Amino acid sequence: MNNSETSRRGLQRARRWYQSAIRALDDERWDDVIYSYEMAIEQALKAILILYGIEYPKKHDISNILIHLKQKDLPVFFSDNLDFYAKLLNNLVDKRGPAAYGYIEGISKENFKEDAFILKDDIENVLEACERVLDEFSRKKN
Repeated sequence: MNNSETSRRGLQRARRWYQSAIRALDDERWDDVIYSYEMAIEQALKAILILYGIEYPKKHDISNILIHLKQKDLPVFFSDNLDFYAKLLNNLVDKRGPAAYGYIEGISKENFKEDAFILKDDIENVLEACERVLDEFSRKKN
């Protein structure tokens, strides 16, 4: 299997995580929204790393690895936003644990409500940008 196929499958997985987030948003499960947002952006960005043949550690926060993409021939619309994507991922990784296990510390799902709405467009934009990178990469290869 080549990098483009693996990347496409990774982006499809990211989209499914995003769909889970939207369903959780509709159900007012704010903590699940945040958890799913994190997984969606993580999967999408890992798909781009795969596309460009960049190894990454098997952990959630790969924000520091994204800098390696700056050395690649990326579309400007993506490279200009890499720092933002890294910060967004890092922010969501920090929220992921409390979103998943907040009940242990007495953190309510309500603590995540504002972020569930504020971050929605950012996550959608990252997914669309990653899909666009893959499309442009595939066109260049053909």
